[in-house]
Amino acid sequence: MTKRLLSKIITKEEVPKEVSKINTNEIIKKIHDGYEHKKGMIFKKRVGFTPSGLTYGAGHCPRFWYLWFEGNEAENTNDWYSVANMDSGSDRHTRIEQAMDDAGILINKELSIKYEDPIISAKTDAIINWDGMDVLTEIKTVNDESFHRITRPRNYNIEQLLIYMKILKKSFGLLIYENKNNHEMLIFTINLNQKYKDFINYFFDWMRKVQKSFDDKQLPENPYKNKFSNKNCKGCDFFKVCQTKPTGDIKIEARKELE
Repeated sequence: MTKRLLSKIITKEEVPKEVSKINTNEIIKKIHDGYEHKKGMIFKKRVGFTPSGLTYGAGHCPRFWYLWFEGNEAENTNDWYSVANMDSGSDRHTRIEQAMDDAGILINKELSIKYEDPIISAKTDAIINWDGMDVLTEIKTVNDESFHRITRPRNYNIEQLLIYMKILKKSFGLLIYENKNNHEMLIFTINLNQKYKDFINYFFDWMRKVQKSFDDKQLPENPYKNKFSNKNCKGCDFFKVCQTKPTGDIKIEARKELE
């Protein structure tokens, strides 16, 4: 009796022939295409610098910022993996910030900050209360392999935190790294020592030079010796339009990195 009933159930739940013909690889490709729906040329224009853009790749180039301030066609080359990874990072930030809130230590998340000279607009990750202090906190999520290679904070992450520290007049801040695979954490305290003070003052002076070049309508020259073959050039959204622009009116060095 039980065997006959089971046989009927299995017969009823047999997969239709049409379903067996579904190409699952094509479904995956469509989902990946969905991530890339904005890929191609888009018009980009902004007023002022953004810390996350300043500390990586093309953000070191004065010409890149001039073209962005001016407003130009930019190429969005992010593949599906890059888009998915960025979205995943945003989701993880939200989860960590919520955990801070649930733990009763979160004071503020996604705090909008603005600076006038040079013009900077951004959002911090979190400010937490610890031992009665308001502590500026920057969150980074990395894969397992990268996480286990971290023995000290990455310099470009320190650079970003230093920008926030200068604007908010903080003498120290925290860098939190989370392992994407198992949620393990590392936390580093960044103290505003003389080395960091000297660097962030140089950084802000460099931004002022770039902003002034735009205000004066003096296009910076490409600062790299191997023009258009430099890795920062190749990864630049304005790579194509940059090559169509004049050589430039003013020399401004590529921004130096924290050592």
